[in-house]
Amino acid sequence: MNRNTRGIRRKAFRVFHVVVFMLLPISIAMGQEGLSELTDAQFIDFVRDLRDPAARSALPGAPSQGEGWKCGFGISAEAARRWNMMSPAMQDELRATMAPQIRQTSIVSPSGRFRIHYDTSGYHKASLLDESFNEIPNSAHAYADSVAHVFDEVFQKEVLDIGYDAPPFETGMSEYNIYIIEWNGIYYGVTNFNLPTGNPGTVKPTYATSMEIDNNFLEYPTRGIAGLQVTAAHEFHHMVQLGTYGYWIDNRWLYEMTSTYYEEVCYPGVNDYFQYLDGPDGFMRNTDRAWYHWSPDGYEMVLWPLFLEYRYGPTLLRESWEGVRQHEPITAMRDAIASHTPQAGDMSSDVCSFARANFFTNFRSGLKDPNPYPDAASFPRVRLHTSTELVGESANLMGSLLPLASMYVRVYRGIDSLTFVVANADIAAAIARSGAAVAFDIEVRRAGYDESFTKLDNGWAYKMTTAAPNVLCVSLLEGGSVAQVERSAPFPNPFYPVEYSRMVFPVPRSVQANRAELFIYTVSMDLARHVEQAPIELSDDIGAFVAWDGRDDEGDPLPSGVYFYVLDIAGEITKGKIAVVQR
Repeated sequence: MNRNTRGIRRKAFRVFHVVVFMLLPISIAMGQEGLSELTDAQFIDFVRDLRDPAARSALPGAPSQGEGWKCGFGISAEAARRWNMMSPAMQDELRATMAPQIRQTSIVSPSGRFRIHYDTSGYHKASLLDESFNEIPNSAHAYADSVAHVFDEVFQKEVLDIGYDAPPFETGMSEYNIYIIEWNGIYYGVTNFNLPTGNPGTVKPTYATSMEIDNNFLEYPTRGIAGLQVTAAHEFHHMVQLGTYGYWIDNRWLYEMTSTYYEEVCYPGVNDYFQYLDGPDGFMRNTDRAWYHWSPDGYEMVLWPLFLEYRYGPTLLRESWEGVRQHEPITAMRDAIASHTPQAGDMSSDVCSFARANFFTNFRSGLKDPNPYPDAASFPRVRLHTSTELVGESANLMGSLLPLASMYVRVYRGIDSLTFVVANADIAAAIARSGAAVAFDIEVRRAGYDESFTKLDNGWAYKMTTAAPNVLCVSLLEGGSVAQVERSAPFPNPFYPVEYSRMVFPVPRSVQANRAELFIYTVSMDLARHVEQAPIELSDDIGAFVAWDGRDDEGDPLPSGVYFYVLDIAGEITKGKIAVVQR
């Protein structure tokens, strides 16, 4: 491989909208609110010091060297917010401050797609680490070679194998530029982008990008080549996202969630993502947070795409990103799930199943077979949000949930206990970023219950009361008899097509047939839909069911109104009333 040892000409770095995606290790020192109070000059000085590891220790509230930062998005979003209000002189200064740091030499990857810029001496020199994580002398060229091969591997996996569009090159370039510098534990990597590329296929702007990564990954939870591998997988997918799919600035959770997922796809043996599941800020202790409230981060949401891969295969997330070109992220994800082939699904049902699956980790991982997460035994346990003793004959478990959030609650008496998960699967409210939480009350009784309660094998019974029963789902996870918790009535009813892609008609799990005949009639008994060979599907939360997409025999959505259904399963007839509400 030829190394270009000639001087590298500094290219103009025109910034219209500077945002930096950063894969960061541990903590945060200054929030967005504090940055907004700085003057433009103070903000530029802050960014300059932050990009200089030798100077950052003087910043107010800065962590000690090697601890790491987690404020990259706040800084880059603040730069974007200020840009059009800055004077031309300040714009020039910010542009220069955020420009890539030019290095002593460079090589081109074997594929010819990546140019790796690095130093062979001085503070930023690249180096490999030995088995004890000591720097190997004179290994700069070998490290750069490793970087080149790793990025080629990532391109092969994410673009050529999975099918994402390749990101564009920067103006006048025919290679992606990767700069190796000493971040010294501040950032794993940084993806920079400047002027929009004017992609006509997206509703949001797209960008050409460059990248800066650490010179040896010595000061990180995941060190050496393993740190390089997950950083390349993560940051390159940011290049992909920004290059052809568009940047929804208020949805960073999607970008970070996706990039973290592709760390595991490209390098499943590294498992750097474990750090985002554990601890006080990790996902498993904060499942009651709406997904879109994980921004400005989102690494913590990595289990959702892992779950989607288990349920639908490795292409589902890419199908969601195809929709992101034109639609906000949750809408795109809902539509991708509903139209996936050969197995179409329903995002609301998946949210409920996802919440249930997340309980079976750590020492409980073997209780779910198959488990959607190959690494489930190594995950932390979910946090119980409520644990209440059943005193006397009854107890109440209460809470409230925003869309796409879940809570785990338990009631106990001596050694007897029941554990439930409640999830808010209101996709329409999630799309609207609703701030309204839905309250619930699960009453558990040892005696004195009526037919409105679900009776369990241990003699207890429970009933969930909520003002919005069609958006909350409840599952019994431990204790009693899970089999008796399955739904027995059509769900959701009323059926809101804007929120749900399918209505499900539960059937006994023990049914021997795998097909059913479904009839939908108007109130005047005109046949609106006849499905002669409807497949009987199986879900963790619903049990066995037949699904209907809310359309008539012509493929048109049925108008709002009351309808009757008849379900024929091997000669056994079930019938009832349903409602459709178009809004």
